This record gives sequence, C-alpha cells and structure tokens, in this order.
Amino acid sequence: MTSIRARLLLAASTVLLTFVALCGAALETAFRDSARGAQEERLRGLTYALLGAAEPDEKNELSLNDANLPEPRLGQPQSGLEAAILDEAGTTLWHSPSVDGEPPVVIGPEVGKWKFERLGESGPFALSFGLRWLGDQPRRYTVLVLESPEAYEAQLSIFRHTLWTYLFAGSIVLLLALLLVMRWGLAPLRRLEGELREVETGAAPQVGARYPAELTPLTSALNAMIVGERSQLQRYRHALGDLAHSLKTPLAVLRGLAGDARLADEPRRQLDEQVGRMQSIADHQLARAATAGRRTLAQPINVRPIADKLVAALAKVYADKNLVFSVEMPDGLTARADSGDLYELLGNVLDNAAKWARSRVSLAVAREGNALLLVAEDDGPGFPDDAEHLLGRGVRADTRVPGQGLGLASVVEVLSAYEGRIALERSAALGGARVTIRIPAA
Repeated sequence: MTSIRARLLLAASTVLLTFVALCGAALETAFRDSARGAQEERLRGLTYALLGAAEPDEKNELSLNDANLPEPRLGQPQSGLEAAILDEAGTTLWHSPSVDGEPPVVIGPEVGKWKFERLGESGPFALSFGLRWLGDQPRRYTVLVLESPEAYEAQLSIFRHTLWTYLFAGSIVLLLALLLVMRWGLAPLRRLEGELREVETGAAPQVGARYPAELTPLTSALNAMIVGERSQLQRYRHALGDLAHSLKTPLAVLRGLAGDARLADEPRRQLDEQVGRMQSIADHQLARAATAGRRTLAQPINVRPIADKLVAALAKVYADKNLVFSVEMPDGLTARADSGDLYELLGNVLDNAAKWARSRVSLAVAREGNALLLVAEDDGPGFPDDAEHLLGRGVRADTRVPGQGLGLASVVEVLSAYEGRIALERSAALGGARVTIRIPAA
C-alpha cells in the first residue's frame, strides 16, 4: 500500500473499530452484570417477603398460606415466577401455585448463605437461601425462588440493539470526521505534489516556500536540488563548449599541415586519417560528457518532433538509396529525458538502420507501463549471430561500411545514464536488423 492517505485511513479505521468493538463488549458485559445483579436483588427481596409470610403448619413444618403470597404472580400458573420450601433432605414441603410439576432439585446453601445461579444456559434464575427454624425442634430449610429469564433476555436484547446501533452510527460519524481531518492534514502534501508536477512540466521554476514546519526542510532540499542540478548541467555544457572551441584551432592547424603539398603522400594520408579520428573521438567524448541522464524533475519531451527531424535529415543523407522511412507512435507521447540525449539515442539507431537498409527503415515508439519502448527495423542483412559484441566501442559489423564503429556504443552509454536496456535481434517483419530499446519514461 503506497498511498499515505490509504495507510492512515486503514490504521485509523482499524484502531477506531477495535476501540468501538471493545467498548461495546465492555458496555454489554457491564449491563449484563448489572441486570443480573438487579435480578438477584429482586429475588432476594421476594425471599425476604416469603420468609415474612411463612408460619408453621399443623405438623410444625414451615409453610405458607397460598392466600397470603407477597407476589400475585406466585399464584398464577406458568407466570414465570415460582417459589418453594425444601427440607434438609431436599424434599418439597411447599411450593407456590405457579409451579408446574415439581420444582428443580438444587443443592441448598449453608444456613445464612445465599446462592444465586442460572439453571442451564436457557434455564431460569434460581436464588436459594439456607435457614434454621427455631421451634420445638430446630430444623433446617431452604427457600427457593425461581424466575423465567424472558424479561432479562428481552431487556438485554433491547440494550444490545440500541448499543450497537448507536456505536455503529457513531463510528460512521467518526470515520467521516477522520476523513475530513486527514484531508485537511494532508493538504500540504497534495499541494507539494501539484507543485512538483508543475516543476516537471516547466510551468514553475521551483517549489513554493510556504509549507508547514515539518515539510519546510523537504521543500528547501528539493529547491536546492533543482537549482543545483540545473546549474551543474549548465556548467558542464558551458565547460564542454569551451573545450570544443579550444580544440578547434589545434585540429584545424593539424588538418592544414596534413594538406601541405610538401609532405609525401603516405605521411599526409596517415596524418589526415589520424586528425579525422581525433576529431571524431573528441566529438564523441563531448557528446558523451554532455549526456544529461535521467532526471526526475526534468520537463517531459515530446518524442514525435525529434523523430520527424531525424527521419527528414537521414532521408537527405541517404538520398541515393531512396529509403522509405515509416514512423509509428501516438501523438503527444513524451519521455522525461534530455532532448539532446533523445537526439543522440534515436539518431544513432536510425543512422545505423539507414546505413545497412536496402530500401526500408521503420521506427515504432510506444509506452509500455512506465517505460518507453523504441523499436527500429530495417530490411538489410541483419546482425550476425554474435550481435552483442557490436555494442562494444569501435566494433563494426563490416569494415567496408564507412564509420568509426561508435554508434551503438554511444547508444549503450546514453542508456546507461537512464538505466535503460537494448537488444539486437532479427526483424520478423522486414527481415533485417531489429534494435529494441527500453528506457524509463517517468
């Protein structure tokens, strides 16, 4: 995940949802415990009321009169509220009219102790109390009160529904608030992104200076890098221009000496050949040193005009061969590269194709992902089997063809500055050579 906004939103959403889930679970547990405690207190109060109404029967056993029950539901069958008095052996001595059948068997607590439990996962709540009846013969009893969990479950269900509804609505509101906060907080980064695009397209010379304190060091470093890169490239080119100008005079003198009629033919020929090599090597080294290479903040260059100019120039240079040039590329195709480097790259590839072609040369340029794909083909004899050795400096496929053997080597050196790749193959369409070049386009 590369987007800062997406990362922040995912992290914030995860934290928020985790907090809401834990908060909801805690509140639900607290309410359940509170409702269970209220249930116990209600049954305990009813137990006290039953003890207050209890009296011995004719057998001197503790019992209650059904007419004096403290809760009307105890006298209604299947009302969900039941009560019973058990002896020490667990035998039922009395039960309320609401009991359907026999009360459940429970283990009575010790005298003076309370025992509150739920009989099974879906069974009723049961509260039992152990007591000793002091009469003619002290006896131990257990007062048992049971209540159906329907009211408790309904109350819990209503609370759970209300709780999670409000928590869900609150989460949505908080997420929207987080989105707004993140949008506001990331606004400087979006502005910086826009200004960098303007710098890349040449619409602005550098990044603006009004940014938050956290981004000020970054923007200052970017501006320093932009200014330094442009100044350095300009200094290089000025220095290379001065070097080229200073070499012109010595080379011109040497060329003049080579034309001196007083020299013998062989020395004059050798001198002229060496001067020509020196001129070609100097031109090549100057062009190599002037290669700008890949620059992230460089202005994108339209490739089509460069290709059209080179094709027009080569058509004139090789007019005697009547070559047919074809160029295929979408209009507006751009590459973030130096225009001089593109001239060097396409010029050497097309010149090599035209030099060996019999009648046709084709150039296809397209964007493939984040790369620029250039394919030059001709209908000449094609590359030899060991074509890769032609990428070395000074290597030529045929010494009968004029040239210094530096064209494809120059292409390799330009590509190395752009982290590009080149492949020499046989053209399936034209039958000659096929040169495939791939360079980053963004």
